[in-house]
Amino acid sequence: MTANPIQLYVSRSTHFALRHITIIFTVLGVPTVHGWIDGTPFFYDRSNVWVSSEIVLDVDTDDKSITLPNPPVDTSVPAQPCVPELAVGSRQSFFSIDFRKREQYVVQSTLQKVGTFCYIFVEDSQWGQTVNAAAVEAVRHAFDDATPADLGRGIYEIETALFGPPPNIDGEDKIYILLLDIRDLATVSGGFIGGFFSPVDQQRGVLRHPEFGTLVHSNERDMIYVDTHPLDAGGEKGLGVLAHEFQHLIHWQQDKDEEIWVNEGCSDYAMFICGYSVEDHVIPFERNASVSLVNWPHGSRSQLSHYGAAYMWMLYLHEHYGGAETIAAVVKQRGNGITGINNALDSRGVTKRFSTIFSDWKIANFLDDSDFAEGQYGYRNEHLNLQLHRNHQSHPVAVTGNRLAAYAADYIGLSAVGGAGSLNIAIETDGEHAYQIRVIELQSSQPIAVRRMPLIGDGKAQLSIPNFGTAVEQVILVPSVQPEPFSSIEKTTSYAYSTRLGENVAFRLAVLPNPVHPRYWDIIAVPDDVISVMAPLISVTEGESVVTSVITARVPMKSVRSGALYSFPLYLSPAVNLEEVHWKVFFLDALVGEGNLEPN
Repeated sequence: MTANPIQLYVSRSTHFALRHITIIFTVLGVPTVHGWIDGTPFFYDRSNVWVSSEIVLDVDTDDKSITLPNPPVDTSVPAQPCVPELAVGSRQSFFSIDFRKREQYVVQSTLQKVGTFCYIFVEDSQWGQTVNAAAVEAVRHAFDDATPADLGRGIYEIETALFGPPPNIDGEDKIYILLLDIRDLATVSGGFIGGFFSPVDQQRGVLRHPEFGTLVHSNERDMIYVDTHPLDAGGEKGLGVLAHEFQHLIHWQQDKDEEIWVNEGCSDYAMFICGYSVEDHVIPFERNASVSLVNWPHGSRSQLSHYGAAYMWMLYLHEHYGGAETIAAVVKQRGNGITGINNALDSRGVTKRFSTIFSDWKIANFLDDSDFAEGQYGYRNEHLNLQLHRNHQSHPVAVTGNRLAAYAADYIGLSAVGGAGSLNIAIETDGEHAYQIRVIELQSSQPIAVRRMPLIGDGKAQLSIPNFGTAVEQVILVPSVQPEPFSSIEKTTSYAYSTRLGENVAFRLAVLPNPVHPRYWDIIAVPDDVISVMAPLISVTEGESVVTSVITARVPMKSVRSGALYSFPLYLSPAVNLEEVHWKVFFLDALVGEGNLEPN
């Protein structure tokens, strides 16, 4: 290459390439780690500048800053001019990355197959060792012809029809697929890189790291890379990686600076629409569901659950808010992150916002029940079984120091073993961050109610659940942090909760007539325990009909003493027959008292 070195300075607001250098690795031999993760968040967060590659570290490696030394300059590497059509047997050299030495190196490869939409090169040292003609044909067949989801279309046609065309920096309509043994840090307890897309290849010539002076070379090709050892490139998992990485290439063309969680969620969704399993990411999410959807981790620790969360989010949008066209709108939307999601929903005629959908999504992840609540808390294409963050079977309970990141949720189980009565729950947050708390009630493992637990001004909330242990066998407490504006999403916060089991809440009820005006009344409800924001409801009828001039349905009574006393003022016009007026008070859907409009 004869291009002059390019000085490229990119601030945090213009980090368009860093978020898309995708490196995937699978951890073997560790029961709690499955599948592949992306090293992009680590390298971007540490360097804060544009670079050409990423480092994937062993899951046990200490968190440390990374720089890349100057790559060896091999003058034998050709400039690789575009040609109308390459022939099988053509030799080509490509720049790749040695993730052990943290430097670029040159891969000698041979074109083993020419497809309708692809050139498939294989590293020469791997031919006949980890890759054979059958594996190459499997890659070509999947990319060109057929996938498990569509026997008439391959990965290329499925994804381009939905997401749009890939970039074309090389003037060649075919995608370069390089099968190679990626040099990585794989160990018995470590990980291997399954494949990657590098946006460096979408640049021209040689790039220079502005802080460290590191030189990196572009292949100037529309390329994706798939590992050959220990990954079986022609197997089901290898073809899933191929589908995943091709979405990253397309996403680069559509929206270069998309946030990591959106881009990775779309790539896992691409696997789904092509019919490849995503369980390597779903299973870790089931085991660690208390992860932020939007904040990907700093450092080198394996966080496969973030992939599972991002995929399940895209699948939820697909199933509940417009299908594949909605995910396509996300890919094509130039807005990023949460803003981009909202813009895509707008374009599809969806009026709900991200925060509202997230609130339902976190419940769906636990319940996954399409027969309850008109299906809004279920999936058709996945079956989740989330592990609880904590599970309490006896009370009282007092837990402090729980930490949550923005758009993360905890799932806390509360069961009654050997006791029954009223379960009293109290939560205290820091009072500064926007918490949302929802409560799932279960009977015989089936959902019977999903409630909101509103916070009062100082970030506290209380809730009483009567008949706990009989009518309600289990409660799942689901706190989450849902900040607005979204600029605060990188913050974490803490909360505490406590429970105690007591007698069911009972009410003393009274009707107080106005001593001056006979048409004004006050109906009073006094609980024998503080119930705070969970106000009792009241309805008033005249004979068999609701008094439409007063109320049309059950409405909350007004809290007078912070949950210790509730009242409902009532005015009845002369047209109402006072002798026919009847009132009923309900608490948590249970009738707790009723009477006529005669003072007690």
